[in-house]
Amino acid sequence: MPPVSRMNRPPPARVLLAQCLALACHAGAVRGEAIAPASGPPAQFGKHVLLIAYDLRNGGISKTTRSFLNAAGFLRWQVKVADAKSGNDAVREQLLLHATAKDLDGVALIGSDSASYHLEFALLKQMGKVAVGWHAGSAPGANAELAANITTDPLAVAQAAADYAIGSSSGAMGAVIFTDSHFAIAMRKAAAMKTALEKCQRCKVLAVQDVDLSQTVQIIPKLVPELARKYGKAWTHTLAINDLYFDNINFPLHQAGRPDIVNISAGDGSNSAMNRIREGISQQKATVAEPLNQQGWQLADELNRGFAHQPPSGFVGKPILVTQEKLQAGGRDGEIEDNQAYRKAYLGIWLKGLH
Repeated sequence: MPPVSRMNRPPPARVLLAQCLALACHAGAVRGEAIAPASGPPAQFGKHVLLIAYDLRNGGISKTTRSFLNAAGFLRWQVKVADAKSGNDAVREQLLLHATAKDLDGVALIGSDSASYHLEFALLKQMGKVAVGWHAGSAPGANAELAANITTDPLAVAQAAADYAIGSSSGAMGAVIFTDSHFAIAMRKAAAMKTALEKCQRCKVLAVQDVDLSQTVQIIPKLVPELARKYGKAWTHTLAINDLYFDNINFPLHQAGRPDIVNISAGDGSNSAMNRIREGISQQKATVAEPLNQQGWQLADELNRGFAHQPPSGFVGKPILVTQEKLQAGGRDGEIEDNQAYRKAYLGIWLKGLH
């Protein structure tokens, strides 16, 4: 059975109110950019929640989990965290043996496709329990299993990557796109990047390469010299649907005499990608990251809406284009999110009326 932990006892309501007032809480937009829904139900205090993380070794999953727990503290929820360690059976066990407990009010599934557990979620729905997810489907919003799935729009992510490639270059641009046909969302991203680049008169898509994400270490070193021979100097940029493609691309590019090629990823802002972009030690110049801290709070908000018997917010956060300049501007920790802004917005919704 995967390990289960319980978060610390949350602070009393008067402390939450004081914290909210100190932050000058308000909902909606900050500096003209929407970072939360404009309104919603007040906090549904005292709920019991099961959070199932597909694998806490994954940076995105662990960061979103920590952010959710932070938000849950303000809502005075008791949260149990289960780490499935990449096991579908472990997720299913949690849904059947723990999510069905009488005192449990809701479930948050993080990093695993909810469609794989359709029958289990159908049972939970019959029992009146609320279920939400993060990266639990290919698109944001409600799906067959969940009241809400939190993710950025994959097409917006692809557009951001393509726009940066075009805007940061001059002269003729020839792009190779890496994708993985095992994932529908990856193919949608690749198609969107291809379409965006083809609208640029000085840009040409040389190839769309189907490369298994799980085999990048083996495939990329062999593929790079082939592409270099085939396209020569016409190959100026590589766009990929994930940072993994660029983890092992620098050495083969240098061996091929192509240290000039610019690499840009349409997701997902991995720690290794952030580090190499920040330090300038890679030909990867940008990645498009998700606002993970913000999404953790949104996940809590969608669950809170379900507890209040209200529909999902429909809010979709914007992806974040991450460059060396942005990382260095973020200070020593390289934080790319304005953590105060979304906290103010959500606390303004949840704690309104407690004044």
